[in-house]
Amino acid sequence: MLLHSVKSWNAFRKIHLDFIPDLSGADFRMANLSGADLSGVNLNNSDLRKANLTWTALNGTRLNGADLSQAKLGYAYLSGADLSGARFISADLREARHNDADLHGADLSDADLRGANLSGADLSRATFCRANLCHANLSRSNLFSAHLDKAYLTGANLGEANLISADLREASLKDADLRGAEIRKADLSGANLHGAILYKVNLGDANLSGANLSDADMNGAKIEGAIFEGANLSGVQLLNSDLTEADIYEKERRRVEHDGKQSETPSDVPQQEMGNNLEPGFAQA
Repeated sequence: MLLHSVKSWNAFRKIHLDFIPDLSGADFRMANLSGADLSGVNLNNSDLRKANLTWTALNGTRLNGADLSQAKLGYAYLSGADLSGARFISADLREARHNDADLHGADLSDADLRGANLSGADLSRATFCRANLCHANLSRSNLFSAHLDKAYLTGANLGEANLISADLREASLKDADLRGAEIRKADLSGANLHGAILYKVNLGDANLSGANLSDADMNGAKIEGAIFEGANLSGVQLLNSDLTEADIYEKERRRVEHDGKQSETPSDVPQQEMGNNLEPGFAQA
């Protein structure tokens, strides 16, 4: 029925509200399911490669281990869905709603998630390599040990997200909002954080080697033990930040000497006092 007529399928589901279809393992490759009501349906391990699922209702749907590679899911409703271990490689998920969904261990490499809502979603150990997440809402999401290397997160909302041990190497986080996020032990080497909001984030033991932090707001940030070797810190704001054991002081000293200026902070100033003694234009850009 579903493959024959989405309209008839939706009418059937409205009449039989208590019936939860089991379509696990079904083959829907290249099927046109746009607008279908698949909420709560069991689609575990199903094949939905290149399927058209735009505007489809998938709220609470079980898609564990399903393959949705190259599928079209623009504006789809996936709130509370079980997408753990699913494959969305090169899928179109623009403006899709994934809030509070379970995507742990899912593969979204090269997927288009521009403007998608992933707030509160479990994205732990998920793969977003080279994915486009520009202006996506990832606030309060769990990205523990997620792979976001070379991902595009320009203007994304990552407020209060869990990015502990996440891989963000060479990711673009330009103008992203990460206020209050936990980014401990994350790898941000080579990442672009120009103009990013890092207010009160925890970057303890994070690797920011070669990262671009120019004009970033790091006021109130915790960066104990963080590595900034080769990072661009021009115009960064660090008021009331905890710089304990971070190598940021030595990095700034070398930058000042390289510019032919004389450092305004003596070499014997303890690192924990640096937040109030960095040269004008560095701590208060």
